[in-house]
Amino acid sequence: MQLAKNKSDEATSLYEFTRLINDEYDYEEKVEMIESMWNIAFSDQRLDKYEDYLIRKIAELTYVSHSDFIKSKLKAKERSEIEE
Repeated sequence: MQLAKNKSDEATSLYEFTRLINDEYDYEEKVEMIESMWNIAFSDQRLDKYEDYLIRKIAELTYVSHSDFIKSKLKAKERSEIEE
């Protein structure tokens, strides 16, 4: 955990993190990751503008298509409403 915190404190952009994802994940894994991020963002049944911005940015940097980004968002939102 400390190593991750140190790296994030030193990071100047998301690029160095998303580069690792692009190197190691296939497309389906990237979409699953974005959907998981949406699940976390909707876990309190509300979406903060900063959560939306961060997930959108990561999706762009990992080359997840806009349609898959939206599908993942809607799926996670629907799931959070069902769990209420």
